[in-house]
Amino acid sequence: MKRISLKRLRDGFSLIEVNMAIFVLAGGALALLGLFPLGLRESLAARNEMRVAAFAERFINAARIAASDTEHVKDVGDLQNALQGAPFNFTVMSDAGDAETENAEEDESGVFYRAWVIDDPDWGEGSASNLGSKRVAQVGVQVTAENAKQNKRALKTAPMYVVRVILENR
Repeated sequence: MKRISLKRLRDGFSLIEVNMAIFVLAGGALALLGLFPLGLRESLAARNEMRVAAFAERFINAARIAASDTEHVKDVGDLQNALQGAPFNFTVMSDAGDAETENAEEDESGVFYRAWVIDDPDWGEGSASNLGSKRVAQVGVQVTAENAKQNKRALKTAPMYVVRVILENR
């Protein structure tokens, strides 16, 4: 008859040790899974910021291009019409106004914006800027990735991008 030594009976892990190891691993896995919603939220916020900045840059560049057409754009009204027509097709107001949700327009990229083109009296003719007969228009846009029709404060808290463009008087 063979005798089993006490040392062989003690080899391995007990059920309590195995359960404790499983609980520790499960707790760590749950902590890691808790980070996924935070990462998704931050990723969405970064994506929305990128969309807003890209739209604002596209609008400001369109205003600069339209203002450089000295043959057709001679005043603020012409600049506003140029931005509203092809190839730009923005909805542009003739005054800065308030950032109310009824003034919000939705772009095909999914951002909501409010754009304006106004004559800038602080610059241009007769001012200290020495521009001569040239006039200056203020072109601005407020952009948000939130649905401005549903969220009443989305457009009021949206960042504002403003640029001044020089218009020739002929």
